[in-house]
Amino acid sequence: MIEKRLKKTAILTGLFVVVSLGVMFYRVATKSVIIAEAGDEYVVKMLDGQEYELGIEKPSSSKGKDSIVIPLESGVTSDSITFEERHGLHQFVLYVKGKDPEFYAKNSVISDLSAIKSGSFMSLNESGLVCLTFQFDGLYETATSLGDGEIVVTIKEPAGLYKNVVVIDPVDELGLKMVPYLKNVFQGDENIKLYFTTTDDTDMGTDVVRQLIDDSGADFYIQLGVDETVEVDAGIRTYFNDRFFIRGFGNVELADKLEMNVAKSAGTKALGLSAECADNEMLHELTIPAAHVTIGNINNKADHDKLEKDSYLEKCAKGVADGIREAFETVDPSVKTENDDAFQGIINGN
Repeated sequence: MIEKRLKKTAILTGLFVVVSLGVMFYRVATKSVIIAEAGDEYVVKMLDGQEYELGIEKPSSSKGKDSIVIPLESGVTSDSITFEERHGLHQFVLYVKGKDPEFYAKNSVISDLSAIKSGSFMSLNESGLVCLTFQFDGLYETATSLGDGEIVVTIKEPAGLYKNVVVIDPVDELGLKMVPYLKNVFQGDENIKLYFTTTDDTDMGTDVVRQLIDDSGADFYIQLGVDETVEVDAGIRTYFNDRFFIRGFGNVELADKLEMNVAKSAGTKALGLSAECADNEMLHELTIPAAHVTIGNINNKADHDKLEKDSYLEKCAKGVADGIREAFETVDPSVKTENDDAFQGIINGN
């Protein structure tokens, strides 16, 4: 009996060693994907912190050519590093949990990228959590990898990288709360790329949003938020631009896909499609399919109670994702003729 137990223990120990080595080698072989995206605990507006200029030195060797090399304190691992891409602001942000909050006052990054307009760092607490922000001169895609005592960040222009692109614009607090759920739904999806105008309550302004749409080559533009109508209204309502007609797949079609999928996923009523008022500049000026999805009426008691539940917001986000996927399955926006890019015809109501 004892001999059998010893054999079993030896086998289990051997399996544990094999698995551990496998994980270790996997992490080594996949350095470019081991740095996670920052969660809500880091995505905050740091209004009270003091921001300092980050030293950026030109490379003296191949290290730092066409990339950003960021030094790390001894002992900092991938588990202590997260990142955030602020698409609308053209910023790349790293959060590093170290021990010395003044580490980046004494250590410079290395790069020769002309795309970097500036770099800064900010200590978020006395235990060594630091935020590093890189301001780029335009919209770029970033990839991170972890080396020995350093992070390497490479950037690419997004043009041609993605076939299906959507710009998501959270227009109020509830729209912002849906952002993490949408990111989670599309995590690992190589067919559809989402760009978010903002991840906090910063007012980006219409010019910034238009620039993001142009730079990303967006196929769709979607606003997310809540409605504020008469008390009896309860459910999902989606607004669209009724002034422009887009041949093939346009504003009405996109709004309909989103409306039906969000209502179905959330288990609530679809109130139907409505023409957006002229005050919504973005929907009224865009020449790509656009819609404004409202996930409830804050003046309605039943909707108000639902909007306070994370589970409801998650279901709504899944519905938005289902609507986006169904829209791309219906039409391939990357296949356009010269005329289809267009301003279409203005419907004058006749």
